[in-house]
Amino acid sequence: MGVTTDNANTLGNVNLWLGITKFISAIASDKMRRPLSPTLAKVAEQELNETPDRIQQDIIILRVWIRQQPHLRARTEDEFLIAFLRRCRYSLEETKRRIDRYFTYYNLFPEVMSNRSITQRLLDINRLGVCLFPDTPKCDNVSALFVARFGQFDPNQYSLREIYHFTSMAIEIVALENDYASVAGICEIIDLEGVNSDKMRRFDRVFFRKWWNFLHDCCPLRVKEVYVINMPKDIQRTILFLYNLLSSQVNYPIHVLKTPAELFEHIGKDCLPEEYGGTNGHMLESIADMEDLLNSYRSYFEQDHKYGTIEELRPGEIITYEAEFGVNGSFRKLNWD
Repeated sequence: MGVTTDNANTLGNVNLWLGITKFISAIASDKMRRPLSPTLAKVAEQELNETPDRIQQDIIILRVWIRQQPHLRARTEDEFLIAFLRRCRYSLEETKRRIDRYFTYYNLFPEVMSNRSITQRLLDINRLGVCLFPDTPKCDNVSALFVARFGQFDPNQYSLREIYHFTSMAIEIVALENDYASVAGICEIIDLEGVNSDKMRRFDRVFFRKWWNFLHDCCPLRVKEVYVINMPKDIQRTILFLYNLLSSQVNYPIHVLKTPAELFEHIGKDCLPEEYGGTNGHMLESIADMEDLLNSYRSYFEQDHKYGTIEELRPGEIITYEAEFGVNGSFRKLNWD
């Protein structure tokens, strides 16, 4: 059957409207989007395949795709989608998969991904300094720094679930706010000072596996390297077991250092906070900066309950969560085309 003149005109008008919408959207977004420094722009182009002229087109493709998924309730803000595009080196299919996994975890991991709101208890956890995301210190003048200090909290007052609940929110904020983190990735320091056998006895392997799968398969930030310091002798066996297990599953190096001073050989004093013998700011400054960010994201997280997945509406073949994520349950396998 041929295309009538009326139909052709209608199709032409639709295409024209879409073209104008894309053009206006691109102009508006370009005005609002933070420009990258020349150094980061080069990293984004060479390592992530980021092409500034194509960013808005990719954003529109993702927004259309998200709206077409009957089961998916996902955020569609520019910076949110850009963070996932960068994490996936601008592979649209991998980005779709990671976004779907991220919001699927709202159902799979409610201990961490539900009821995410800015409360006084959350601010208190931030003030403990368990997880720090210094904005200024950068490794090799590019990668962002993340410091995890699990000895800083009392398990009788705060559970590990609460710590990771806070961390999931902080990670999302950093992915949106810190271009060094979203473009160049994260250099992580895991400081085990104060972690004793009593804390390790409370270690929940099932919970940790969920958290690990979340970081590995869903997180919008890319870890480039990990340094473990201050490992107490009484927990060495457990930590080395985890080290051997995780090292075989990741594509970045995990270094267990004998002394914190060895950090200087890998990161440098000019990038480390002063608490580690560096010259780049205090941890208290990082805590204060994160508190300001958390307060500024109150309305953002007030909307968080709107997002997730409705598995009954997911199209495709049913597969188990165990096969896809390593946890119990089932869902339909989505076709990404």
